Amino acid sequence: MSDHEPVVAPHSGDSAADRVSPASAMAVPLVALGLLAAAVWFGSAPKPAPTPQQADTAAADPLPSWHEGPTKRAILDFVAAVTRRGAATFVPAAERIAVFDHDGTLVCEKPVLHGMFLVDRVRALVERQPELAHEEPYATLLTGDLEFVRRLGKKFFADITFSTLAGAAEERLEAEARDFIRTARHPVFDVPFGEVAYQPMKELIALLRSQDFRVWICSGSGVHFMRPAAEEWYGIGPEYVIASRPLTEMREVGPVDPDAAASPNKRLDLVVLPELLVLNDEDRKPVSIGEQIGRRPIFAAGNVGTKGDIAMLRWSQSADRPNLQLLVLHDDAEREMAYGEPTNASLEAAAAYGWHVVHMASDWKRVFASPLHKKAAPRPAVAEPAAGDPLTPTDVPAATGPPPTDWAKELAACAELDRTSPPTPGGACLLGSSNISRWATLADDFPGLNVVNRGVSGCRLEELADHAAVIVAAARPRVVVVAAGTNDVSDGRTAEEVRRSFQRLTANLQAAQPQATIVFLAISPTIRRRDQRDRQQAANAAVEEFIAARGAGGRLVYVDANAAFLGPDGEPTAECFLDDLQHPSTIGNARRAELLRPVLQRLLQGGDGPGGLQATPGPAAAATGE
Repeated sequence: MSDHEPVVAPHSGDSAADRVSPASAMAVPLVALGLLAAAVWFGSAPKPAPTPQQADTAAADPLPSWHEGPTKRAILDFVAAVTRRGAATFVPAAERIAVFDHDGTLVCEKPVLHGMFLVDRVRALVERQPELAHEEPYATLLTGDLEFVRRLGKKFFADITFSTLAGAAEERLEAEARDFIRTARHPVFDVPFGEVAYQPMKELIALLRSQDFRVWICSGSGVHFMRPAAEEWYGIGPEYVIASRPLTEMREVGPVDPDAAASPNKRLDLVVLPELLVLNDEDRKPVSIGEQIGRRPIFAAGNVGTKGDIAMLRWSQSADRPNLQLLVLHDDAEREMAYGEPTNASLEAAAAYGWHVVHMASDWKRVFASPLHKKAAPRPAVAEPAAGDPLTPTDVPAATGPPPTDWAKELAACAELDRTSPPTPGGACLLGSSNISRWATLADDFPGLNVVNRGVSGCRLEELADHAAVIVAAARPRVVVVAAGTNDVSDGRTAEEVRRSFQRLTANLQAAQPQATIVFLAISPTIRRRDQRDRQQAANAAVEEFIAARGAGGRLVYVDANAAFLGPDGEPTAECFLDDLQHPSTIGNARRAELLRPVLQRLLQGGDGPGGLQATPGPAAAATGE
């Protein structure tokens, strides 16, 4: 099957003359389609009737936010084919079922919007029960890094959602979600959440509905958030929402009429219980669609981000009727965001099954209804000078590193970890400060690789030089990644002092682990320590120069993955950091993993000969050494 054609299989026994061709299909009048697309674009408020010229323009292009190309042609050909009466490809209206994933398919999912609602509910819960602020996962949720919690596992995320919301009536939860949707603002684009819905996909929904498709949203997010969101943003009613849901039970909650408390007529509500009933993701999505709709969809759309939509798209493609599948790829770092999947499963499935990949950067003229701009990263506060007193360098609060590390405690914890969960020898061991110790998604970010986390929060490179050999001893690694030095720079160490610390670390490590290649992961820029960036770069340059001087036989590699944390303007971008503006968020970690992963793969697979790492491992990373 061509990558440019939807699956349009004529019924057996039909003559060739009855079969639809792209040219004849497109001859179907599309005036209604264009008018509906225009209604979505300009909003739902009543508008004056379009002039004939406006109507002709709309009719000529029912998808005005899509660039001309194979994907747009496939959509229009498919819609025309299944709605052309008398054609072999005609599908009765009752069978025109379209399903859309939500997060990342219809709306920006970084961060996941249902998760933002959960954080809002957690904050309200902690106000009532302050002791929860120090318990996990509430403490992590309160930092704003809900991506971290989600990537601990989708079931875990759903369980936390419904346990947090337990005891509330469904109608009250949905009313709270509706209020949140209308008042909260997106943390990256600083606009109401509805404004980060993808305009091209809203036009596509309007096109399908105008041609008597029944459009459903099939989401892994919680149903009590998705129902009001779908209605508010896309005009899709709650009865057309399939989502993750908890157990509920009916309870008497009080008299129907407060003035008639003695009446036997009590108000009954459906109340959420703290137990997940359905996690609507991956293989469960087709099951949920079958249970709720009772028909197989002939159109399905998902996105690259996780492998959660593969089963839904494959099931749609298995239909006997003509069908079409779309997969949205986030490859537009400037207008939205750019990210993929560690395993690349969705794109591999698209290639294997012939789905159409929607390239956000090249297929869409616009991503949102109006151009949006990411919020400028906040700058750390600087004390204001007194009136008439010029601000001098000594007036600026010094950004110091964390307190001294309790090495006796850290080494004991490391020994206990090695005893209870012995690492498999021959892998990659990551050393560093809290930018490593807090990296809790290594397994997801480095699938198939033996990667061990031995980060020590707050440590300096000069300290690590003395203790690294002990920390990695049980792992007997083939590769050691060192991501430290930022705290040294923050403490005022010079570039030469950082270089000497790394030199001492390599001498001690290579004496204890002569088989290991040592990778220095360049000190990365952060928003909080923006004022230290020049000194960080000087320290990086000094270490890189030392590695280069050691030559091909030094078993040292320098990797600069700092582009992972930068936006198009070259500055650290907010979504890559936690609320403290210093430590990487799950998005930031996933991006730097994309650049570091090819280096580790080559080293662990034996590609460590001279010149083996001269190639750039990512679009903006540099790897040199050996």
